[in-house]
Amino acid sequence: MPRKVHTKSRYGCDHCRRRRVKCDEQGPPCTNCIVRQLDGCTYSRVLPAYLLKTRRASQDSAKTSPASPEPFGGSNGVGVAPRSPLPSSGVDELELMHQFATETYSSLCVSESEKVTWQKLVPRLALKHRYLMHGILSLASLHIATTLDPSQARVYVDTGLEYHSRSLQPFRVAIDNLTPENCDAVFAESVVTTTINLSLPQFTAGHGNEGRMTENMMTAFELLQGVKKILTIGQSWIRLELFSKGDFWKDTSAELDEDTDSALNQLLFLNDQLKSSGNEMQHGIHRDVINHLKHCFMKFSCSSDPAPVIAWLGAVDNGFVHGIRTRSPLSLLVLAYWGVLLAQLDGERWWARNAGKALVTEILVSLNTEDLLWEGCLAWVRRKVGLQDAQGNGVHSLEKLSYS
Repeated sequence: MPRKVHTKSRYGCDHCRRRRVKCDEQGPPCTNCIVRQLDGCTYSRVLPAYLLKTRRASQDSAKTSPASPEPFGGSNGVGVAPRSPLPSSGVDELELMHQFATETYSSLCVSESEKVTWQKLVPRLALKHRYLMHGILSLASLHIATTLDPSQARVYVDTGLEYHSRSLQPFRVAIDNLTPENCDAVFAESVVTTTINLSLPQFTAGHGNEGRMTENMMTAFELLQGVKKILTIGQSWIRLELFSKGDFWKDTSAELDEDTDSALNQLLFLNDQLKSSGNEMQHGIHRDVINHLKHCFMKFSCSSDPAPVIAWLGAVDNGFVHGIRTRSPLSLLVLAYWGVLLAQLDGERWWARNAGKALVTEILVSLNTEDLLWEGCLAWVRRKVGLQDAQGNGVHSLEKLSYS
């Protein structure tokens, strides 16, 4: 009798080995730990030198070869997606594709003109790009989970997270190897991946994963940084008529309400005040990010769709992302302001439910300060998402603070 081929990861991280799941051994952190938001991804078993050499050669080959579309159905190029469900899942892929094509797609649209793009063109692209197929199946599975009671929803949450995990590594490879053939799929997957990360708070609450919204945003930031290359060197490659190609960035005669305008000016003033104690480059990065956020607030006041919310994530400078990663207080405060904008989608899009409030709540815990100027900004953030101040009272008004 032939010996059974071993398919498990022998040198996976400690978390995956304890959970008895296959690890991609790409960490630390590995993809499973990123998706399931687990701290302390460690490797007790060291990969042998001869395997490490082989793996590096394989990765180098993947990076240097053209990122041509990979047929979802395999190498035959037919592009027919298999019906087989995920191992131990039992959720049929046809059920998930039907969910995406009938309901989930509409939650990604920012205009009537995008309905054909998300309902028909993107699924067709997904037949040729495996990471995009896994992305939309993940989003559809999580969407179904929001309609079920917790006992029934668990299998769809787990399925959604597993598909999301499968999409990340090939998606990163595609980002590093942009071509005219894959840029549409990469662009669509960037939106899908972002919405998945925004949806996670409603599924992780009460399961020991509270306080991880900032990490979710870091994943979105890092992936979207690569996508920005499309908008700079590959704009002419994009054929999908999504918001970046339409009327979204055209100037419109919109004005912010006085309360929001005052709060954003307060944030700009705080950045100027911190300039003397910080470096000039960081001051400029924060100034540009805040001004762009102000523009997104203005765009949202014209139409309450997700375009300005997602667009801000993809447009921020890498230096700002570094500030979030290193827990820079001002960077976190700016992110909390964006959380206010995100919270306004709460009742509009299923994937934004609780996301803005979860992000703001997490950031406020680390930004409690007695400084009056900081407190003015924090008070506005608390009030906009319906939170109280640190003493459990009503929030302070910005009107008593002068920054002119």
